[in-house]
Formats: sequence, structure tokens, C-alpha cells
Amino acid sequence: MNETRRARHAPVRRLASLCILLVVGGGALADPPANVIDSQRIIQSLKTAPAAHTRSLVVEARPATPATQKISLDIRFANDSDRLTDAAHTQLAELGTALSSAELAQTHFMIAGHTSATGAADHNQRLSESRARAVRSYLVAHFHIEPQRLSSVGYGAAQPLPDYPPTALEQRRVEISTVPAAF
Repeated sequence: MNETRRARHAPVRRLASLCILLVVGGGALADPPANVIDSQRIIQSLKTAPAAHTRSLVVEARPATPATQKISLDIRFANDSDRLTDAAHTQLAELGTALSSAELAQTHFMIAGHTSATGAADHNQRLSESRARAVRSYLVAHFHIEPQRLSSVGYGAAQPLPDYPPTALEQRRVEISTVPAAF
């Protein structure tokens, strides 16, 4: 009779164990789903606007300052790591397609890593730098983008988004911006 009772309760025990694993070990499941931006929207965000021509009289020459275009992407990493998650691969596929497009083929980019204010500042700085390098390496390896077109930098928590608390998930982001070719 004990054997029969154990056999009947085995599925219940397995389900209970699974629930415990999801609650205890499911930190990644607590994150909201990634917001994937498609390649066409990335291209439109990063394309340099054409120069405006005017008929105004200019007495003194103005220094040429190239406009930089920027987009912030939700590229997910494992907790406290520079390891890309499956959700990151989806967004990076769209980014790689955009950066490989004819419209952006001659453009140079800066990949900037940001963290939230959770944790020590020096740790966040190193983490943001390694995450930016991970994105750069992924794009070079998987989309054969010329390495000289991509630079990377980490800002830690030094440049928070103003609309979110410093410790918010939205602060953990990667921004891609255009840079002058001579950079």
C-alpha cells in the first residue's frame, strides 16, 4: 500500500519541486520580456540626417560638428555577468542586420554599456565595460562587421536615465550611437 501511495503522489512531488525551483532559482524569470527593436527601426534611428541647406548669410564660419544618432537597446545579460542571454541574441540579430545594411555600411558606432546603481561603483564600471565589449565581439564574430567600425565604452551607473530610479532594470542598457569616421 505504501508503494501505491508513493506512486500516486510522485507527480505531485515533482510539481512541487518544480514550483520551488521556479520561485527560488527563477531570478531570470522575474525579468519582464525583452523589448526587441527591429532592424528597420534601428536603421532609421542611426541614419545621419541630411544637412539642411539655407540661404542665410554667415559672417563667421561655424565649426562643423557631426550629429550623432543614438538608440538604446534592451540587451539582456546573465545576472552580474557579461554573458549574453537568449533574449539578447534576438535583439543582437536585429542590430547586426541593421549595422550590416547598405544604409549604415560606412558608419562607425560606439557601443556604450550602462548599469543600474545596485552594487559598488567600481564593480559596475568594470561590468558595463565588459558588457559593451561582449556586444562588440558578438557583432564582429556573427555579422562580420569590421572591428574598426565599432568602439566600446562602459559608463557604469554614471549616466542614469532621468525617468527611472537609479536601481531600475531600465538603467541596465546598451546604447548604440554613431561617431565620426575619424574617431
